[in-house]
Amino acid sequence: MQLDYKSISFNTEWILSGSDSIIYKESINSTLNIALDKKYQINDARKVVITDNQISGKGTHGKQWISTPYKDLTFSLILGKDNRFGQKLIDECCLAMIHILSLYGIEGKVKYPNDIYVNNKKIIGMLLSNIQTSGLENIIYQALSIGMNVNSIIDIKTIDKEAKVSSTSMFLELRKEVNREELLKLIIENIDSVIQKLTHQ
Repeated sequence: MQLDYKSISFNTEWILSGSDSIIYKESINSTLNIALDKKYQINDARKVVITDNQISGKGTHGKQWISTPYKDLTFSLILGKDNRFGQKLIDECCLAMIHILSLYGIEGKVKYPNDIYVNNKKIIGMLLSNIQTSGLENIIYQALSIGMNVNSIIDIKTIDKEAKVSSTSMFLELRKEVNREELLKLIIENIDSVIQKLTHQ
């Protein structure tokens, strides 16, 4: 079922609040492509780019993040140019995601530098990306991407024979579907708290 993004209203401070902070694309190669686009970085900083069908999701070291259309969460946060975020952002977001999983009764563990595992199976991946403008500007734009296996039932090893680890999802762990709208709101509001803490230090 298509994400009911119009029903989601973020209660946030750093990330834009309300329902107008979501840039939704039903199907796209990668949310990161939009999030790192200079036009979006300038005009839509602090917004969330999300899709129901990410065709060529980007993972660590150039690997592909595979998700099930209309079942999982794949999104990118446009961070803009005003802060130079690093691994600390990923570390804190990993802890926030483990907290969120615990609210659903799922015990997650961080696999450094940017993944969350449940029972030795990957459930969440994160990626902090930069793009630097050329010429006199020399500006660095950033985006944070997250892929989360929510209601999918496929192990990545059945799709990618070269995958070194198995994957799981909230559905496989809980044996019931999770409301993606409620989960997304929870994730974004927790990430907002992380960014507020980092930008106020």
